Amino acid sequence: MLARLGFKSDKERLVRAGENLHDLVYIYVSSTNKTFRHLNAHLGTNFPIMSVKEDFSIKENLQLLVSALKEVQATIETKDKDVQESISQSLSAEIAGPITSLQDKITAVKELYENYKGVVESITGLLIAVMLKHDNFPDTIESAIHQLLSSPALSLQVSELLMDYTDIAKMLQQNETSNTAEGSPSSSGTSQQLRLRSLSSSSILAFLQAVPQGHRSVKKPLKLAADYLEEAFRVLKPPCERFQNFVKMVELSVPVITDK
Repeated sequence: MLARLGFKSDKERLVRAGENLHDLVYIYVSSTNKTFRHLNAHLGTNFPIMSVKEDFSIKENLQLLVSALKEVQATIETKDKDVQESISQSLSAEIAGPITSLQDKITAVKELYENYKGVVESITGLLIAVMLKHDNFPDTIESAIHQLLSSPALSLQVSELLMDYTDIAKMLQQNETSNTAEGSPSSSGTSQQLRLRSLSSSSILAFLQAVPQGHRSVKKPLKLAADYLEEAFRVLKPPCERFQNFVKMVELSVPVITDK
C-alpha cells in the first residue's frame, strides 16, 4: 500500500542510495578526467587520467581526487599570473567569476579571443586554468568530506555500495563500530563534536544492537543504513554538480575559441 502511494521501503531507499553514491564517485572522477584532458590538450600539461578504485573507500577515492586537483592548482598558479599580467583585470574577473550565465561567459571568452589572441600562448588553456583556480573545488570537496567524518558511509568501499542491502547494512554496522572505537573518551573534544554531527547517540546504539538480533530486527538497521547513505549523498552531491557545471562551461566555451 505504501509503495502505491509513493513511499519507499527502507530496503528500496538503501539500494537506491548505494547506487546513487556509486554513480557519484564515478561522476567525480569523470569530471576530473575531462578537466585533465582539456588542460593537457591546451596548456601543455601532462596530468594522468584517474580511475575509480573500487576496493578503496569512498573517502579514499575522494581524497585521491582532492590531491590531484591540488596538484593541478599548484601547476596552474603561474598560468594564472600570466593571465593577470596579459589581460585587463575586469575581463579576468569576469572569466574567473561565478558561473551564473552561460551567455555572459561565452561573450567574455569571445572578447578575450579577439583582443588577446596574440598576447598569450594558449588562450584556451589559460581560460580553463583561471576558471578552475577560482572555483576552488579541492576545498569544496574537502569541506563535504569533513561534514561526514563521523558517518560510517564514507568508509564503505565503492564496490560495497552495490552489494546486497543486508550486506551493506552489516558493513555500515562494522564501520560504525570501528568509528566508535577510534572515538574513545581519550579522543579529543573536536572528534567528539564531529561524532555528534551524525545520527543521535540513541539511534547509533539502536543500530549497533539491532543487527546481531537477526531477521526479527532487520527493519531498524536497514532504516539507519539508508539514512547514513542518503545523508552522504545529500552532502556530496552539490560539489559534484558544481564540478559538472564547470566541465560543461569549459566544453561549451572551448569551441568558441578553437573554431576561430
